[in-house]
Amino acid sequence: MGDFSINRSNRVRLSRYLKGKDVLLRGISALKYMELFVEDHFTFDAGKESIEVYATTELDHENYQAIRVRDFSEMDVNDDGEVLCCSMSQVVNDLLEEGNPENLEILVEALANYMEEMGHLDDIQVKNGHSIKFKEIKRRAVEFYG
Repeated sequence: MGDFSINRSNRVRLSRYLKGKDVLLRGISALKYMELFVEDHFTFDAGKESIEVYATTELDHENYQAIRVRDFSEMDVNDDGEVLCCSMSQVVNDLLEEGNPENLEILVEALANYMEEMGHLDDIQVKNGHSIKFKEIKRRAVEFYG
């Protein structure tokens, strides 16, 4: 992922908070880490905000929204040496699967930012069951900065 010129605090704060924990950032939290959605970058506090993760063990801190999994082997993961984070393709598939309208609106903005940085959306792989919905969200992302 390229180096965005926006405030890096989401990435830094999440990295400091999650470093060494056996979790995989997912959903909107992954988009914040990738700095593709930064609505609250001036106020984000990783110690207080809800953080969406996949986890292989029970988590005892109340601010995690954890989905328990056996391991991360079936997930498409980015490992930057600091934090394990779902890839953009994994995030897209997860959010399309969940179908939360608010999160799908955030996904449109995140995809627009991704496309602005990368120049395309061609490397995002979606599951067959999500291709029609992704096509619509992708169209909206292309028009986002219009």
